[in-house]
Amino acid sequence: MSLAQKLLDCIKSNSSYECIKDMDSSGQLEILMPIIKDMKSVGECKYHVVNCFEHSLLALKTFEEILNTNNFFESHIRNEIYKSLNEQLDEGLTKKDILKLGILLHDIGKPEAKTIDNTGRVRFRRHETIGADKIFSIGKLLNLNDRNVSILYKYVKYHMSLLQMYKTGDMSKDKLFNLFDKLCNETIDVFILGYVDIVSTRKLLNPDEDMKIIETYMNY
Repeated sequence: MSLAQKLLDCIKSNSSYECIKDMDSSGQLEILMPIIKDMKSVGECKYHVVNCFEHSLLALKTFEEILNTNNFFESHIRNEIYKSLNEQLDEGLTKKDILKLGILLHDIGKPEAKTIDNTGRVRFRRHETIGADKIFSIGKLLNLNDRNVSILYKYVKYHMSLLQMYKTGDMSKDKLFNLFDKLCNETIDVFILGYVDIVSTRKLLNPDEDMKIIETYMNY
């Protein structure tokens, strides 16, 4: 079995977090995707206390915890969310599988985007755009077809959308509908990615923080 297929099998499993951790521990993940080594070298900054690979794994773990919680999503939207996540794509993959991959790779642009300003503060401006551009080579590496690559591209490119709205408090009709136009059928998935990204970050910064506020915001 190729390493690419092994990673996809991990992604399709019900315990992707543990499976990918094992691939990483064995060194196979870095052999398949050398960018993983770079992700381990950056990430710590004002908002992150771990490197961006560890953060991405924690985000994946958070997503799988959501999947194992029956009533996480509000009842009036729950069926539509699971319908979206379980949509069958090509190559035996579901939207949920591609989303797991998107969660794992959402910060792959950070190594290249890293800068340090004159105060010593580390920043990662435009890391989502830089990361999204790398998705095409990742797609070839994993033998994904164009449709699956385009979905994965959206996940990485727009994973900051929920956080940007949350920080600015801008949930205006124009803002939302412009975003819906860009994300189309991937809107639900991108918001979930944004949620697990935020929560996996803030849990480490402040373990006692009530995440219900962010959960309610995402559901709304």
